[in-house]
Order: sequence, then structure tokens, then C-alpha cells
Amino acid sequence: MTPRPRNWHDDVFFGIHYDLHAKATDTELGRELTPEHLRQRLELVRPDWIQCDCKGHAGYTSWPTEVGSPSPGIVKDALRIHRDVTKELGIKLGMHYSGVWDSRAIELHPDWACLGADGQPNDRMTCRLSGYDDELMIPQMLELVEKYDVDGFWVDGENWGATACWCDRCRAEFTHRTGVAEIPASAEDANWAAWLAFHRDLFTEHVARYADAVHAVKPDCLICSNWMYTVRQPEPIAAPVDYLSGDYDPIWGSTRAAVEGRVLDARGLTWDLMAWGFTRVYDGGGETPWVFKPVLHLCQELVEVVALGGAVMIYNQPQRSGWLTGWHQERIAAAGRFCRERQDVCFRSQTVPQAAVLHLAEHYYTCNAPLFNYGDAIQPVEGALHSLLETHLSTDILLQEHLGNRLAEYRLAVLPEQTHLSPATLAALEQYVAAGGHVIASGAHLSQEVPEFVGAAPAGETQALAYLRSGEEVLPVTGPWQPVTPAEGVEIIARRLAQQEPGKDETGEVIVTRRRIGQGTVTAIHGPFFRQYLRAHYPSQRRLVGAWIAALDIPWAVTVEASPRLELILRRQGERLVVNLINRGAGEMTSPHRIINEELLPERNVKLQVRLETAPRAVTAVPECDFTWEYAGGRLEVSLPEVMVHTAVVVEP
Repeated sequence: MTPRPRNWHDDVFFGIHYDLHAKATDTELGRELTPEHLRQRLELVRPDWIQCDCKGHAGYTSWPTEVGSPSPGIVKDALRIHRDVTKELGIKLGMHYSGVWDSRAIELHPDWACLGADGQPNDRMTCRLSGYDDELMIPQMLELVEKYDVDGFWVDGENWGATACWCDRCRAEFTHRTGVAEIPASAEDANWAAWLAFHRDLFTEHVARYADAVHAVKPDCLICSNWMYTVRQPEPIAAPVDYLSGDYDPIWGSTRAAVEGRVLDARGLTWDLMAWGFTRVYDGGGETPWVFKPVLHLCQELVEVVALGGAVMIYNQPQRSGWLTGWHQERIAAAGRFCRERQDVCFRSQTVPQAAVLHLAEHYYTCNAPLFNYGDAIQPVEGALHSLLETHLSTDILLQEHLGNRLAEYRLAVLPEQTHLSPATLAALEQYVAAGGHVIASGAHLSQEVPEFVGAAPAGETQALAYLRSGEEVLPVTGPWQPVTPAEGVEIIARRLAQQEPGKDETGEVIVTRRRIGQGTVTAIHGPFFRQYLRAHYPSQRRLVGAWIAALDIPWAVTVEASPRLELILRRQGERLVVNLINRGAGEMTSPHRIINEELLPERNVKLQVRLETAPRAVTAVPECDFTWEYAGGRLEVSLPEVMVHTAVVVEP
């Protein structure tokens, strides 16, 4: 990818996202918004940039557009007030604009709708080969640039809303590009993968089309397509987007930030993630109302991104009249102060490569929910990430494009239930291991798809369940498990038990092996080990992973003594090393019916060991706290009495 010039998003750190998704039923849009009110609320929070509403999924605009469908409820032009006040305060202004998803456009132009394989129109998602882009979306975006001089677009309802379309336009274009005349209708049909790839290409071309149109009029007006090039779109960056972003789940936001932030950090492009300021329970028996999160809860969700070097936003909805609720803004301001305290040592930091989880496009697009949604395709990736983080390993996520240029920097790479590995991928992994890297691969497919790489062949039928010894315990792990015959010289690490009593229930079936290649190793777990870890987080399973990794005797840069809830993120900012410690715990039990964290137990008596060739010039903590450190024999030892939400230990060379 050609390096892109710096843009204003490189320098923003904390922001607010306001959207309303204007509707036909609105009656008071902008009625209570005044420049004085907006100025007071923004001066309280002091964001670097904001994003405000202009067109949501319903397709109605909240500004008086001359191009599309303004909501009949516009009382006052709130966008004009936002633009004038943000310019006065020196705050960048982005637009929340719904792209692929536009119900009103389809209502007015039925031929713009995506058609299903059964010929039925989608009442939400527009076809990429319709007139939607050129006749509505791009003209509206240019109207916003010309009339309001906006600074950017955060385009919502995009890849996660994109879907395959069976209209005559798409059928003909697919045949034109591929030469395939018979159009597949389902995954069971020939050329299904090509059909989905074609539509993913159409989506990328859609983003490039509107990005180029906006850049031609105002080059420094930035374009971001929400969730593009994140976990759900792991191919190399091709569209001319200026930054990457996504709004993570309203519930369990820290978990989503942990996986998405690591993918975005690996992209080499400025990025942010957005925490929802509010949440609610989805229990299947009727949705509860939205409620605003406590400051502690917000800080735990935001700090994952801050520690990874990214920028953060908080999503808050104004009242329909444009009024910004005061106590919401006060909580956002408090969360902002928390983030600002850490900005100098965290923002725009770079990773210190230690362990990596591989998330490969060649696997993902064979089993995700078309076109770009997760389905259950990323469960093993997240399970592997969680197991390493809870073993106190600073862990990144690497993509297909990183196998040839970045993988060699890491000491351990986990390949969690990744199928359809290409010869190029296998060659890169073999080279990595031969040079001293260690791979842990999992999945019942390994001995069938890549027997030479793992050094094992299938031995008999797969098993639906395996029991594995984990210290003094025996751990059940859901299958399928493939017993194997190890090749000569391949070490047997674990055999399957048929039940839970060691000495009685051994089967002799080999299900975990380790092959040595050159200076490194390939540990193969011949079952879906990491998928189960995501679903259950059994402590004995985490301890088993830790034991397998400890046996590799890898000289980690930093080791931690603490409970599994303490997360380590190792970063570098210039010459100084930043050891981020995040308390991922909760003060009370969480459950599907208890989703807000209002109390946190401190992680006590945390001890670090840092490998350093020479004594550090200084060791500090952000925020300031009492701690001790000493250096001897190439090791820096740090003791912290407690870690609340986050502490960054900064080591100055």
C-alpha cells in the first residue's frame, strides 16, 4: 500500500459522535438547539472532533437537502449550528451518513433495491450497480461539502449492510467479469465463492467512487466507511479511505475493542473506535430502554483502544429536538479526562511484537456470513486472543498481508482453526518456524489439509469430545477431534481421555503434537480448541494453553505476576517502553441480565519483570501512583500495590 499523506485524523484523539437517524415521523428536529447550548456542551467536553447527524438508515436527512428527502420534522437547521460552532471552537466536523442502507431511496426508486436469489426486493439495502451512488449519495455528499464545508464523512450502514444482489444488472456484470453465465443462488451451487467475491469488489468500488468524488471537490475532507478493513474485511486496503473506524457493541464493548483495535492497529492507517455511551439488555422477551453507562464502565471500554495507540469516540444521541442532555455530557467529559491523562504516553504508540494471532482472509471468506459479517467465523480468533491475553502475553492480530513482512518479528504465532491455507501461506509459516518462530495451530482439519506442516496423518474417525489433562484436572473440549499418527520425530504432547479419570480413561489416541522445524516448532491441537475457549473461558483450558506455551521457553520481553483479568499491552513510543496494564475485571457478577459495571476491584500486588540490557534512566507510572522498581542483571523488576482501570509503566532508556 502506498503511504498516504498526513491528514487531520492523525492528530485527533478524543471525539463525540451524535446521530439521530432522522425519520418521516420526526416533528421537532433542531427545535431546541442553539449556538449557545451547543457551545456550552462542547466546551465542557473539549473534543478534538465530533460527528453529527445528517442522514441515517431511514434515508431522510436532518438538514434541508435540495437533492434527496429532508425529514418533514426539520424545525431548525441543526447542521448549520454545528458547523458554525465547531469552526468557532476549532473542532473538526464529520458527518454521520448512511450509505448502503437507505430505506427512503428504495421507497422512491424500487429498482435501486437489492434483489434476493428469489427475486424479492430488499427494503433496506441498495444495489451497488443501481443509480443510487451517482444520483443520490454523491450529490448529497457534495452538497454537504459545498454548503457546510464539512471536514469528513463517517459513512454508516456500509459493509455490514452490503448484500449480494440478483438483479439483471448484477447478473450481467458478473458474467461480463468472470465469463460465468450460470448465476449461483446458494452456497451449494458452483461459483458461489466467485459470486460473493464479485459483490465484495462492487462494495469496494462503491466506496472508491464516492471517496474520489468528495476528494476531487475538497481533498482534505476525510472519508471513512464504518467497519471497512476491520476484522470483518481482512483483505489489503484498496479503497482511498482516509482513516478506519467502527462503533463497537453496545454490550461488552471492551471485548469487541480488544479484537478490532488490534486489527486496526496493524493496518498502518490512522484509526479510531467508538464506544456506545448507552446500553440495554436484549433478553428475547422485549427490549428494555436504553440507559447511559457509568463513567467507570466507559473508561474500561475506552482504555483498550487508548492503550493500543488509537483515538476514541463516545456515541451519544441528542434528544430529537437537538438538546444535549447535560449529565450525559458530564459523564463524557469525565471519561475524556481519563483518556487525556494517558494521551501523552499512549497515543500513536507502536506495538512491541511478542505473540500474534493470525486472521486470514483465505479462511474467513469461506465461512463468514456474506458478504462481510462475522457469523461464527472469528470465534477461534477471539478465543485464541483471549487465551493469550489471560496468560499475560502481549498479543497482536496479523492478517494475510503480514505473513511475508511482519510475522518474523513475533516469537509466537497462533493459527486458530484456520482452513483453506494456500501454498504461499504454508511456505511463509514454514520459513517463520525454521528461523526460530513457534506456531500453535488448531483444528481437526490439520492432519488432512496440511499433514506435512504439522507432521501428522489422520488415524481413525473423528471424536465428538475429548478430555485433556490440565494439571490435576481433566478438561472436556467439544470436537470434532481427529486422532493422528505422528510422523517420525514428532513429539506427542497429549492423548485423548474418554472420560475424566486419569489412569483409567486413557485411549492412547494422539490429539496434540509438536513438530520441530529448524530452530522453531509447530504445536498442533487436532480439534477446535480455541472456539470453545471463547464460548466458555474455562480456567483449566487457559492453564493448559499456558503450560504448552511455557514449554516452548520463549524469552518474553515482559512477564507479569497477576490474576488472569489483568491484561498486558506492550508498546513503544519513540525510545521509551510503555507497559500497559488493564484491569478487565468487574466488581460484581456479570450476566446477560447484568451488563453494567459500576464497581471495580483493584488488581493488587502486581509484579513485572522487564528484560533490559542496561539500567533505565527513569521509570514512571501514568497516572501517578506509589510503586517500587529496581534493576539488576539485565532485568527491571517493578512492583505495583494495585492497578485499578489502567496503569501505564513508562520505562525511559
